[in-house]
Amino acid sequence: MDERQNQILFALREITEEVSAQSSLEKAVEVLVSRIRKAIGSDCCSLYICDNLREKYRLVATDGLSKNAVGKVTLNFKEGLVGVVGSSRKLLDLADAPSHPNFKYMPDIGEDAYHSFLGVPVMNQGQLLGVLVIQSKEQRQFGFAEESFMVTLSAQIGSIIARSKSEKRESNVTRYRGTSGTGDLAVAHAFVWRPDISFDEVKILHTEEPVLQQELFQQAIFQLQIEMDRAALNMRESDHGNAAFGYISSYGKLLDDENFMSEVDEQICSQGLHATSAVKQVIEGRMNAAKLHGDDDLCADLKDFGQVLISRLIHASRGFDLNDKVILVTESLPAVLVAEMPREKIAGFVVSGSLISSHAAILARDLNIPAVMGVNLDLNSVDGHMMIVDGKRSEVLIDPPQSVVDEFLELQNQTQEQSNMFEAERKIDAETLDGKRITVQLNAGLNSSDDADISEETDGIGLYRSEIAFMLTKTFPPEDLQYAWYCALLEKFKNDPVCIRTLDIGSDKCLPYLPINEINPALGWRGIRISLDEPHILHTQLRALVRAQAKYKNLEIMIPMVSSLDEVEKVKNEFAAVCAEVQSELKVEFTPPRFGMMIEVPSVVYMLDEYAPLVDFFSVGSNDLIQYLLAVDRSNPKVGRFYDFFHPSVVRCLKYLVDKSRDLDKPLSICGELAGMPLGAMMLLSLGYDRLSMNYSEIAKVKFIIRRVSAKELASLCDKAIKMSHADEIHALYENYAKEHGLGEIIALDKAKDEALSAEYSNN
Repeated sequence: MDERQNQILFALREITEEVSAQSSLEKAVEVLVSRIRKAIGSDCCSLYICDNLREKYRLVATDGLSKNAVGKVTLNFKEGLVGVVGSSRKLLDLADAPSHPNFKYMPDIGEDAYHSFLGVPVMNQGQLLGVLVIQSKEQRQFGFAEESFMVTLSAQIGSIIARSKSEKRESNVTRYRGTSGTGDLAVAHAFVWRPDISFDEVKILHTEEPVLQQELFQQAIFQLQIEMDRAALNMRESDHGNAAFGYISSYGKLLDDENFMSEVDEQICSQGLHATSAVKQVIEGRMNAAKLHGDDDLCADLKDFGQVLISRLIHASRGFDLNDKVILVTESLPAVLVAEMPREKIAGFVVSGSLISSHAAILARDLNIPAVMGVNLDLNSVDGHMMIVDGKRSEVLIDPPQSVVDEFLELQNQTQEQSNMFEAERKIDAETLDGKRITVQLNAGLNSSDDADISEETDGIGLYRSEIAFMLTKTFPPEDLQYAWYCALLEKFKNDPVCIRTLDIGSDKCLPYLPINEINPALGWRGIRISLDEPHILHTQLRALVRAQAKYKNLEIMIPMVSSLDEVEKVKNEFAAVCAEVQSELKVEFTPPRFGMMIEVPSVVYMLDEYAPLVDFFSVGSNDLIQYLLAVDRSNPKVGRFYDFFHPSVVRCLKYLVDKSRDLDKPLSICGELAGMPLGAMMLLSLGYDRLSMNYSEIAKVKFIIRRVSAKELASLCDKAIKMSHADEIHALYENYAKEHGLGEIIALDKAKDEALSAEYSNN
């Protein structure tokens, strides 16, 4: 080892120790660039750090360039020699940097005299954090010793940068994970709502005036009935959605339950209990019975109802006095609370109770409000504290540093600006630059929006999740009730097709009156398997659907989670029998609904020839299909990162499906998260899909993007995509196309939000 190498090794140890000892990242990088320049004998050393939100490198420290440039000079991610190093993630050693085709001259920063350039990427755990650069006036290449020295130090500074970001975020911040979540992102102060007395706090007290207690109970029932009727009417007429209305209607069943009334009266008269105590005793008895049947949803609903009724008995205050938007934090989310709250003042929900009805999540989703359920936190400790709610990850941050709050607020503001841009074109058809019309449809559970113009903004409904309505009833809904549901939906979209999926329960979707407990529910009793095992359910639903078709003639039916040909044959036979049955009863001729199936299970993919004669169309359920293809539970934080829409196997499978369907002359649509993603929609158009179905919140954005791309140009990318072996290559292919067509900011914002959230939770 020569003397030069010895000097560099000694300097390496000294710099590592000195940089690690600094109290802040700012001081550490200043020491770093100064000590590197002296150790190597270069004329300049600079550090550029990634600003992922703006897709730029920012100069954060230098010894050799103008100090005034620090914090001000930026380079786009693919700009200049720094961009070359970052994009390739490899070192770049040049003797004459200005002659390189990617060299970018920046005046007034004092680098005119420099010729040689050595840049190395700064990485940590596979993530690019920045670029470290040395320059000299002499026109020469740096040697192996200098290159090794820089690579080693770049790893050291990468660790320091990552640790600094983590510590900055960790300072005074508390993170909580919930059991479920919905929606996107909310940032606001927490507003803790709690009843004057909670259900659990009600004591068993006796009375010497049972008649008075009976009267108080009857008055509370009467008052609550009036409130329920008013709230139900408001829900139907407002933008709160049908989930809350359905939830409130379920309260009405208890109010009309004569057994419930007599049981409470019995507790008051025979046991001499106060009305509040009697209500608690009866509700707890019913909760215990529900627990024996494993019905957690019914338990939660009963407790919510008991809480509401007790609040009326004690004349508890219920008002909201809010000046600004808040995160509403509560132990439960009764429908009455939703009806009473000022919707425009609620940024998000956090529900802390361990006994949470699935109806609460449905309510939040129907209201399009970010929410996290089942968060184990102390309500007394969070009131008034700053809170970030991430519905996608079911996470809550409490008291994040102001820098983090500012970052998230900026992301929210940019999201709103983009939303305004998309909304301006919401009602314009989705047609590409070269004139290809794309069908954009709605995924709905109840009515995703009560906007009267929604049918003008979409090409109908591509996926109606009929199970959501089932989840809001206490027993299997009878045929006439289902018929009324479907007629209302078909009437609203009478000029467009409406595709209703038959009951799809199991896995994470259970009915309160049909509890399912399995070790591995994702691979268990679910979807069409349940409907075939419970033929009365299937028969009743098909009758309601076919009757609705006889009246409106715009219905399509599809069956979920098909895994074998036998399943489709059995359902098709039942479907044909029901059509004949209804036709005979009505004594009118009508065209049966179009009959289709979902492609979600890989076993179906290579048997489309056998399925085609049985169906009128196919629909790809991309969420489950990708999970099964990649053997990944995307909700599992430990393996969720392996769930990748751009995985080569996923792309090739999707391409095979569209080509095969075309060969079979069967229409093919796709309904899943992928269709509502900017890059996902572009990739699907590239592969040949022309029918996309997505959530209401994504429709305007996707239509905006479709009108700015060329179908022919995207088709030319398909051949490249299906030959690629890595997901990041495929992702980059479509991302570059988006940027070339002026859509880079849309992609960058989605990416920045995801990266910001990922960074927040990487140390959780």
